[in-house]
Amino acid sequence: MLTTLKKLFTALALSLIPLVITGVGWLLGGGDFSTFIDKPVRLCFVLFSMAGFFIAPFVAAKIQNKVSKGQKHNRGQDRMILFATLTSVVLSLVSPWSDAAGYGYLPGGAYLRWAGMAIYAVGFWLMVWAPVYLGKQFSVHVTIQEDHELITSGPFAVMRHPRYAGCVYWAIGMALVFASTPGLLVAIVYTGLFLWRIKDEERLLAAHFQQQWNAYSLRTKRLLPFVY
Repeated sequence: MLTTLKKLFTALALSLIPLVITGVGWLLGGGDFSTFIDKPVRLCFVLFSMAGFFIAPFVAAKIQNKVSKGQKHNRGQDRMILFATLTSVVLSLVSPWSDAAGYGYLPGGAYLRWAGMAIYAVGFWLMVWAPVYLGKQFSVHVTIQEDHELITSGPFAVMRHPRYAGCVYWAIGMALVFASTPGLLVAIVYTGLFLWRIKDEERLLAAHFQQQWNAYSLRTKRLLPFVY
């Protein structure tokens, strides 16, 4: 009972993070509540994000080795976690800031914003589904776990890196929701961090799984099914 209450309290606290960060960015841009909700997609974005952050501790509880450094570990990629976290915070502030300030609007109007919301939602879904599907083999580090197996089913059947794809979709989708050119530029930097990570991770996987990896990589794409 105490554990459940602790998780619930943590979930409620986490759910406030996107509300606070988005709100701060919006206020820094000179916006207020009434102007924020004049486009329903922005309200949808906040509510969806709060729900996503709320389920985070419950999802994390299903993954046993999420911080394991395993048998083989790329130490250089540990820095990427910090870089990506900082970049995501900047993105979360800059996107609503530029929207509120009326600076650097992307063309496309409501269609672009709702397309961004769809991309954002798919990204969030992949960020949750992929690590849960990996289970005990998932780690935030670039590593080979004990008794590591190459997973090629589920979300990994069409993409080699569905969680990283989710992170990229999440970032680009957010920038589009706020029609933010500065946000999109930050999202591109964020994407670059994951391309760097993918390069190192695939080198490690290729060395460990060899022919099995070669065959898998020939029939799948990295981040976008059937494209890249």
